Amino acid sequence: MKFDIFGKKILEVTRQGNEWQACYCGTGGVKRKAEDIRIPAGINEAELEDYIADIFHEWANAEHPHIIRLS
Repeated sequence: MKFDIFGKKILEVTRQGNEWQACYCGTGGVKRKAEDIRIPAGINEAELEDYIADIFHEWANAEHPHIIRLS
């Protein structure tokens, strides 16, 4: 799943076994592991968007008040 984080960054989140893995997506398909994000294994897919929004809520602004699920 990919998320537009308040218009600042694109975050890709995948499930690897029992853990969530998060990567920042750059241009040209370049990805880097999001070392600053720890998503608890107990978070289910339905809760993921709200959890990510809580982590990055400081980035919200009038132009980008929400995160957007891209895929």
